[in-house]
Amino acid sequence: MNRYFPDRQPDSLTALIREARFKPVRFVTGYDMREVDDFLDRLVDALSTGRPVRPLIAAAAFATTRMREGYSQTDVDALLAEVGRRAEA
Repeated sequence: MNRYFPDRQPDSLTALIREARFKPVRFVTGYDMREVDDFLDRLVDALSTGRPVRPLIAAAAFATTRMREGYSQTDVDALLAEVGRRAEA
């Protein structure tokens, strides 16, 4: 995931979310992939309809995985932090 994103328009946020790729992890704690994917779809929907995303991000909670594949928590958290920062601008 590229962490430098100079454009701050809502369309760039949806592109950032849609293009995000997370490192898959197993045998360490990760986030449930389906829950993260569903949440990102809700964020894109909120952005496309002009609803605020900061409250959604603040309330986000995902089940964790350990013995089955999940998304890297660090990667997911970094994306959500970036989206939250851009949404404020």
